[in-house]
Amino acid sequence: MSESVRDMLAREAAEAEERADAEERGETTPAPGQRGRRRAADPSQVYAVRIPVSQLRKLREAADSLHMQPSVLIRQWVIERLDTLNATSVSEPDESHSPASGAVKLGPRRVPIIRERDGEQLRAEGR
Repeated sequence: MSESVRDMLAREAAEAEERADAEERGETTPAPGQRGRRRAADPSQVYAVRIPVSQLRKLREAADSLHMQPSVLIRQWVIERLDTLNATSVSEPDESHSPASGAVKLGPRRVPIIRERDGEQLRAEGR
């Protein structure tokens, strides 16, 4: 007797879950061409950054000289700066922690202003 489609799908789903659980436990590796289900220890998120066109040539040249993509260099610089800020525990910027001449200078954080109109929330860029 042949297996019904519903039974076949249920069996295949159970097998896939078993394989995924075994991968998470490190008992098996993903099949070639498939990604594993492990989550990153520190997941990342995409964040758009505006860079003046006048500075892009310098950024590309710096990245080329270091044999990396400009996006990788930007990410590295931001993470290094955050690590430095975290290490010095700066709560208020002062002259002793100001960036060197030509270095990237971080401005004040912008907080969105939320307004309501007819029970609807509107977001506007704030200070």
